Amino acid sequence: MNIERLDWFIALPLLASLVMIAEADAPREAVVALTPWAKGLILGGLGLLFNVAVAAASAIDRRCSEEYAFQIMANAALVGFAATMLVNLCWVIGEKVFGLPELASDNIIGILTFGWAISYYWFRFKGVAR
Repeated sequence: MNIERLDWFIALPLLASLVMIAEADAPREAVVALTPWAKGLILGGLGLLFNVAVAAASAIDRRCSEEYAFQIMANAALVGFAATMLVNLCWVIGEKVFGLPELASDNIIGILTFGWAISYYWFRFKGVAR
């Protein structure tokens, strides 16, 4: 995939992130009851499985894509992750001080995806050295 096609492709998760942040599909009541430990084990196991799979697959990406595109994607991911932590921190403080509602997981994933996509375009048009 050349870099111009990637520019257009990143627009899809950017739009999806806005829907997730706005919580267009509000959460429904859970059908299956899980204890916090069971939920943690399931999510931890899935996280481990997908992290290892994506890490292994990213080696293919590094060999097949140009270094510039890979560096942009990696930098954008780091910035998106850091920005998500800061947004979450501000929101948690707002919850405690101003009584804001709790963030749903869709909101957080939406913020992460939004930050990654916006950072991708920032680095793509401004460069990674700036």
